[in-house]
Amino acid sequence: MKKYTTIIILLLFVSFKYNAQNITIKTVDENNKPVVGAVILFDNIKQKRWTNSKGVLKISFKAQPNVISAFHQKIGITKINYKGEKKITIKIKKGNDKIISKNSPKQKHLNSNQFNTIYDYIRGNVPGVNISTNNIITIRGVNSINGNISPLFVLDGNYITQDAFGVIPVLEIKSISVLKGPETARYGVRGANGVIIVKTF
Repeated sequence: MKKYTTIIILLLFVSFKYNAQNITIKTVDENNKPVVGAVILFDNIKQKRWTNSKGVLKISFKAQPNVISAFHQKIGITKINYKGEKKITIKIKKGNDKIISKNSPKQKHLNSNQFNTIYDYIRGNVPGVNISTNNIITIRGVNSINGNISPLFVLDGNYITQDAFGVIPVLEIKSISVLKGPETARYGVRGANGVIIVKTF
């Protein structure tokens, strides 16, 4: 009986691995330069992640989409028919800026288009935060005791690095909150330099 149970577990594991497909998506502009912070959609459904500082997103899916789209608020949107490739490159072309997502409300900030990056957005919308010319972030009124001045970054409930924070698409920002002092108690030592919480649509 134990032998049969082991076989069944192995079959389920193999089946899961087979069903989960991985894809690497690279986004470039019309000059073939990487597009940072591009939103990826599978069959018009927005994914929870976006392209990194190299214009690349590695993601997995169970149900293969028919169409993969890449959108950037400053350029536009490009759709391609997907045939099951492991790696694809999407060139985002100017002109088509309409995006439809089935799983999120689109009550965006009316002034989001003014800002190229999340750092610009914070400078214009979030009080209590200092951002240097090279995008070093500090929260006013927070004194570091160990030389580390960087706050904790939280995106939709998950801890992220500042590199990941820097490529959050501005149009995806629903709200940004800044915590310091006793407000950061729930985050323990990690929140000693303050916490910046971002929620997206």
